[in-house]
Amino acid sequence: MVLRAIRSLWLAGSIVLLTSCSGGHNRSPPDAQVIRLWVGPNEAEESFWKVAVVQWNASGQGLPVSFTTIPTSGNSEDTVLSALVAQTEPDVSTNVFSGFAMQLANLKQLEPLSSMPGYADLIERRHMTKLIRNWQMNGNVYAIPLYSNPALIWWRADVLAKYANHQVPRTYEDVYQLSERYAAAEHHYGFQVFAGRGWEDRWFDFIAFYYAASNGRAYIENGKATYDNAAGLKVAAFMDRMYKQGWTAADFDAGDPLVSGMTAGAVHGPWDLGTFQRLYPETLKNIVIGPIISDLGPEAHRATFADSKGIVIFRSSKVAKEAFAFVSWVLGNEQLNLLWLQKTGMMPARDDLLRNPVFADFFATHPEVRVYATYVDVATPPALNENTIDIQKVMTQELVGPLVYRTKAPQAALDDAAAQTDKILRIRQ
Repeated sequence: MVLRAIRSLWLAGSIVLLTSCSGGHNRSPPDAQVIRLWVGPNEAEESFWKVAVVQWNASGQGLPVSFTTIPTSGNSEDTVLSALVAQTEPDVSTNVFSGFAMQLANLKQLEPLSSMPGYADLIERRHMTKLIRNWQMNGNVYAIPLYSNPALIWWRADVLAKYANHQVPRTYEDVYQLSERYAAAEHHYGFQVFAGRGWEDRWFDFIAFYYAASNGRAYIENGKATYDNAAGLKVAAFMDRMYKQGWTAADFDAGDPLVSGMTAGAVHGPWDLGTFQRLYPETLKNIVIGPIISDLGPEAHRATFADSKGIVIFRSSKVAKEAFAFVSWVLGNEQLNLLWLQKTGMMPARDDLLRNPVFADFFATHPEVRVYATYVDVATPPALNENTIDIQKVMTQELVGPLVYRTKAPQAALDDAAAQTDKILRIRQ
C-alpha cells in the first residue's frame, strides 16, 4: 500500500461518507451490545485473544466481545481503510502502527483514548509512562501500544568462534573485520545489510541502524527529514562500504541466509524465535543475539527500532467506553501480559519487564527472549507521521536502493532522499 493508492480509494466516491461519519455514525451495528474486535492476522496472536476474550466474557465485567482476525489478503492498512469507507469497521482493532494511527486520527476516525475514564490509571498500572510518549499525537493518545519488539542482530556462534574470537560484533569496524575474514576463508558474506524491497523493510535496515547511530533521534521532526545528518551519513557509509567490498548481497537465496551460513549475521525480531524453533531448531541453538551495530562504545546501550503495534477504538463505535474498559482490562492484567509473551514471544509494551516478578520465570527459561526485553527501553517506534509509507518508499528508491546497487555516493543518496522526503511533507501539509 502506498499513500497515493489510499488517497485514490478515498477519493473514489468515499469522501462524503467519511465526512458524514467523522462525528460518529448514525447507523446501528448489527449487534450494538457486542464489542467487535479485529486482531492481528496470525496464529500466535489469535491464540492469545481466544483466551483473553473467553476470560473477559466469563467475568461478566462488561459487554461481551466478539473477535476475528483482520480480514485481509494483503495488508491490514488497506483492509481498515476499505472497512471505514464501507462503514463495516469494528469497534476495536489491534495491529495499528504509529504512523497509520496518526493518519486515522487526522481523518477523525479514532477515539482519543487519553480522554477515556481510567486512561491514566491504565498507563500507571501497566508501567507505560515512558513508552507512551512515542505515541502522543498533538497532546492526545489515539493508539495504545500492545507490544514493542526491539530489532536486534542474530549472529552464528560457529562463525564468531572461528573469525571473531567468540566476540559479538558491536561496531562497524567489528563487522568489517568479521566480513573480510569470513569472505576470504569461505566465500560467504559477513552481514545481511539489505532487509528487502518493501517499504516496511526500511524499519529493519536503515531506520534501525539510524536509531543506533543517533541514539534514538527522530528521522522526521517538525514536518522535515532529519536523517540527512552525521548519524545518517555514518549509516550510509557503512552500507556503501559493505557493498563496495562485496561483504553483503542485494539478494540471498530463498530462505534465511543464517540457516545456510551464507551470511554470519542478520537483523531479526523476537517473533522469529518461534519460527526458528519450529523450522530450524539446530540453527537457533547456534545463534547469539547482539545489539544493532553503530560506532558507539562497545558497552553502550544503543537505541534500536521498535516494531510496535497499538490498539485503537473507532469513533463510529456505539460502545466506545465499554470497549475501552475491555482494552484496559486486557492491557492492565499482568497474567494476560505474561500469556501474550508466552503465546507470541513478543514484548508487552511495558517499562518494567525485567523488574516485574510476574515475568521472571519466563525469562529465566527463555534467555534469548530476555535479551530482547533488555532493549525495550531504548527501542523507538516509527516516526509519528501519516506519510510513513511514502517516506519509506523514498528511502528505498533514493537512499538504500542506490547504495545497494552503487549508483550514488552516500552523501548524495542522503541528500536526494531527504530532499524528496521534504517535498512530500510540504505537499501533504
